[in-house]
Amino acid sequence: MTTTDKIHQTLRDSAGMRWLVLLLLAFAMFCSYIFMDILSPIKDLMQSTRGWDSTAFGTMQGSETFLNVFVFFLIFAGIILDKMGVRFTAILSGAVMLVGATINWYAVTDAFQGSGLQTWFTNNLNYIPGFDELGISPFYRGMPASAKFAAIGFMIFGCGVEMAGSRGIVKWFKGREMALAMGSEMALARLGVATCMIFSPVFAKLGGVIDVSRSVAFGVVLLLIALIMFIVYFFMDKKLDEQTGEAEEKDDPFKISDLGTILSSGGFWLVALLCVLYYSAIFPFQKYAVNMLQCNLVFKEVP
Repeated sequence: MTTTDKIHQTLRDSAGMRWLVLLLLAFAMFCSYIFMDILSPIKDLMQSTRGWDSTAFGTMQGSETFLNVFVFFLIFAGIILDKMGVRFTAILSGAVMLVGATINWYAVTDAFQGSGLQTWFTNNLNYIPGFDELGISPFYRGMPASAKFAAIGFMIFGCGVEMAGSRGIVKWFKGREMALAMGSEMALARLGVATCMIFSPVFAKLGGVIDVSRSVAFGVVLLLIALIMFIVYFFMDKKLDEQTGEAEEKDDPFKISDLGTILSSGGFWLVALLCVLYYSAIFPFQKYAVNMLQCNLVFKEVP
């Protein structure tokens, strides 16, 4: 083997290593998709055990995107990705998701009931100036304290999940099985929704004793595993850069003038419209779909 051949034998040249990286990143997304809808299949149990009616449930579920959209965190996330690179952003994403999910879990536990936190949330966050007038506040007067606290956790989780991206796959599969890798990642992520719908009620009713916090705890454990996978990816990607002698890929520094260029692009607005239509149709439907079927499909006993 010549010296030139040795130089090009990197982790990226190994099909096994490339697909291992894909598995790490795709499984992390799989876990995040599970937690995103972890309460959807047990909406009826949230109402019977925690007093969440449809308004409280929908307000809490909708809080996931509040910071991203109305506090512009998605823009900040893009700046972080440009400045700090894929590896740092991946670990930050995993950590933020785990923190938000843990808060969400604690909010629905029995330990939260009757605590000082419950009292505080009952008496506060009943009116958010500006946001209430626009009808986009993630809280409202009379909203159960557990739903308010869970909404805060879900907001934080939402920041982490939207920060995660697919640029790592682009780096490892560029010039190789790019389309197959991207499709495989998304297919595995979508399986997370099916997994959530199947197992969330199982954990909530485990042992014949209803406890909704078990379902959320299941999601938290998976997000902990996802963070570990991001850390493994961090070291693999760092090793690849050492082998190639390249610095971690980063975009050009962010400039305020870039916003003008983006907003004046017709292609940007077309893609943005497609995303808005998708997010406004599919994701909200998933939040209520299971309970809608439970309430409207009547199964008659065959005589």
